[in-house]
Amino acid sequence: MLMAAAAAASATAACRETGETGSAAPRVPDVLVAKTTNGLAVVRDGRLTTAGAGVLSLTGSTLCLASRTAGHTEVEFVTTLNGTRLGRHALPGTWTPRVTSGDGGLVALAGPVADPAKPGARDKTTIVVADSKHQVTSLTLPGVLEPDAFAADGQALYVLEWLPATAPDHYRVRRLEFSTRTLQPLFTRDKVPVPAGAEEEMRGEGRMAVASPTGRVLYTLYTHQPEHQHTRNLISGRPGNVHAFVHTLETSQGWAYCVDLPEPFGHSPSSAHTLALSDNGNMLVVADLAQGLLARISTETLKVLNVVQLGFHKEGTAFAAATDHRIYLGAGTSVQVLDLDGKSVEQWQNPTPVRGLAVSRDLARVYIARDGAVTWRDTTSGTAGGEAALAGLTGLIRTA
Repeated sequence: MLMAAAAAASATAACRETGETGSAAPRVPDVLVAKTTNGLAVVRDGRLTTAGAGVLSLTGSTLCLASRTAGHTEVEFVTTLNGTRLGRHALPGTWTPRVTSGDGGLVALAGPVADPAKPGARDKTTIVVADSKHQVTSLTLPGVLEPDAFAADGQALYVLEWLPATAPDHYRVRRLEFSTRTLQPLFTRDKVPVPAGAEEEMRGEGRMAVASPTGRVLYTLYTHQPEHQHTRNLISGRPGNVHAFVHTLETSQGWAYCVDLPEPFGHSPSSAHTLALSDNGNMLVVADLAQGLLARISTETLKVLNVVQLGFHKEGTAFAAATDHRIYLGAGTSVQVLDLDGKSVEQWQNPTPVRGLAVSRDLARVYIARDGAVTWRDTTSGTAGGEAALAGLTGLIRTA
């Protein structure tokens, strides 16, 4: 789904240098991908440049942008780090980029909808796949389908199939094969095809997602799952009814597995939950800041290692970032710094509510966004490094 590591914007303009705003002094040390009142934006060379409608690749390397003209959609691929234009072409019709392949070489586009996370009824769905030069394929299938992630080989697309098509209120993840133009069930973690009738159907909210360093594994946090049962429960006959879990999608081998989060995860508002992945990809952390809880998950075993009582509670939308040594949790006007065991190290105050957290590629700096500005601190000492005003900034997605 289109969340933090693959976020969609609502504006319709393509990348334009005339959208630059903000101050170049002090200069932001890294390239950042951000949200603004006008859609996606890139902070590069100390300036914020509006990108517009588009999606970011799971590895953060490429932006796919779209702008609409009469009867056509202009699609443009741009490198995030230096803004190099990789290609631009027109597609007939009106389309919105939804997801890219892991390396950003392919994009899946679908028709515009008010909210892809809550689509309305329709009898069929058309999905267009394109690269930087031309349209690769167009697929029309019955029902309500929303692109979720590309298969690692680029030959298939994982989609959310919403049911029933006449009044969608729950969904399941399926694999759309380009060669056969058919929907197929996923595999279990043991690489066995999911038996008919045992595909899990989800009713809750996909809060956010993060990708592994290679972009081949997508971890999506789901909350509020009334009467939900995982595939493994449906096969074994065990009861389900969890309230929050991490859906793990391996895009190379095509299997999925859900890591259940223990009670009371999932009972707080969805916005109070957040997740982050350590830089080496070995540990996933999920926090419920309203409850003051942190779950530490091994990505190798896909087991919850432990749940840490944080000793504090925070109101507001939760954000998280992590290195291999520190965890950063933000909500309201503060950021809590923890070690990787979940023990508090220090707390930083923000003048206004936190709108995003991200760690630089070299792990030297952590960025804290708020409306109209971003600050950064040293990840080792915690000392303040600088602050830049960026007019129109409303959120921070990641560093490039």
